Amino acid sequence: MLKEDKFIPTFSSFGWNIEEEKFAKVRRVLADLRHNRANKSIPIFSIIDSVDDLDEIINNSKFFTNTKDKTEEFILIGTGGSSLGAEAFIEAIEVDKKYNFHVLDNINSSDLTILLKNINYKNVKVLAISKSGNTLETISLLLIICEWLQSNQQDLRNKVMVMSDVENIKKKNLILDLAKLKNIKTIKHISNVGGRFSSLTSTGLLPAVIMGADPYAIRESSKKTLDFILEDKNFRMLGSSLFIDKTINVKKLNCVISYGDFLAPMVRWYRQLWAESLGKNGQGNFFISAEGTKDQHSQLQMWLDGPNIGLYTFLVSSQEKKYPNIPDFGFAPWLSNYTLSDLLNIMAISTYDSLKEKNRPVRMINIPNRSAESIASLMTIYLVEVLLVAKLLNINPYDQPAVEDIKVNTLSRLNN
Repeated sequence: MLKEDKFIPTFSSFGWNIEEEKFAKVRRVLADLRHNRANKSIPIFSIIDSVDDLDEIINNSKFFTNTKDKTEEFILIGTGGSSLGAEAFIEAIEVDKKYNFHVLDNINSSDLTILLKNINYKNVKVLAISKSGNTLETISLLLIICEWLQSNQQDLRNKVMVMSDVENIKKKNLILDLAKLKNIKTIKHISNVGGRFSSLTSTGLLPAVIMGADPYAIRESSKKTLDFILEDKNFRMLGSSLFIDKTINVKKLNCVISYGDFLAPMVRWYRQLWAESLGKNGQGNFFISAEGTKDQHSQLQMWLDGPNIGLYTFLVSSQEKKYPNIPDFGFAPWLSNYTLSDLLNIMAISTYDSLKEKNRPVRMINIPNRSAESIASLMTIYLVEVLLVAKLLNINPYDQPAVEDIKVNTLSRLNN
């Protein structure tokens, strides 16, 4: 199944050997995960196993796609788990994207000013996502967008949608207060799945569907991958149990290098999932990301000849569309035999081999094709990996207590 499946990645590795004693622990955790999946006690697994929510997602997408207005620009407002999964899916849609996509995920005034100067307010639709409803960056950006639209006599009821936890009515929810004040349409964010785990729910799928993805195909790819990766022999190929060693978790960095622009948002999504889920109680590996080949020119010397403290993962897609051709050049005639995509993959393999020669632990994950379905498959693998490592390290992957402290400190300063 590994090599025949259209979307499940293939793996190769060096220095990620799993000792049988350690893998016995992994087997027990995998058995627990399979048991909990069957009992529907892991919410994200239950979502992956179901299609019950997909028609509702498609119906909500019609707010953006079935319109008399000439919609050309789609703005997603959200940060962290509210936008990273959607970005990863959308970037992987190679053709037939329905609209120009813009994400507002940071309070950078210059970027926002440039965006509003360069798009037509008549052709814009907006989706704002905040599960808690109290993400200050999202609320601030939405207020500015609403004012911009209203100052141009646009009806917010036809322009803006808000996704939040509409079922938890006991907690203060500023974005729902704003939506009620402005008469903005609201839809539910699933209550029992945190933001960083929600990419395969409506949080990630609704923006992807708006941009042209098929939610049924994405969910099917995710389910097939979950079936596959929970098998002992297949998880062994991934080599994830190298992360369970507590000495490694103190000394090693999780270094992920992507080759191909469409994979960069996927790495940002994974970085949040890893850091917020595992960085607790003095444990977890720091996450370092890089993009090939450009970051080789600034970091490769350290990877190869610096301290041996990295666990390297290369993300590649050898089946990415081959373009453009490199023109003939008399002083290097052999170069014209290749495309830029060829050159990218050759440099990835060459760097991988150099790390092997330097005895650095390295694995390569080859994504079969550029598609939202392949991204969903890789996301599912990483979800399982993080849950497994958390269990082996006795960490709760679902909370983020230190981050909550920052939110309290920020609000106290704003209220002074």
